[in-house]
Amino acid sequence: MSVKILDAADGIITVEITGTISPAELAATQKIALGHLQEWGGGAFLCICEDFEGWTGGDWSDLSFQIEADPLIRKMAVIGESQWEDLAMAFTAKGIRPFPIEYFPSGCLPEARAWLNS
Repeated sequence: MSVKILDAADGIITVEITGTISPAELAATQKIALGHLQEWGGGAFLCICEDFEGWTGGDWSDLSFQIEADPLIRKMAVIGESQWEDLAMAFTAKGIRPFPIEYFPSGCLPEARAWLNS
């Protein structure tokens, strides 16, 4: 599986995304993440997308996670290679969703965590 939760603590869900991801893989991880958000009454996401290769084909139109989770998400930080920044920001719907989303270059984990905690 190329999408997995590495950690869920202190109000931050840390997700690792590698290789290519499919809608089914993302949906399975989102289901687990939604459980944490509901249990905590809200939280933030840290998405580490190093060694990311893109998205598979398939139906990406399911917005049920966004509908349920967006009111519970306070911030999202994405870490990855610069070549993916524009596509990642489009995929996460930066500017459309009701919480701030920021992109950080690979190797900037401390900066991303600091931003999430600010």
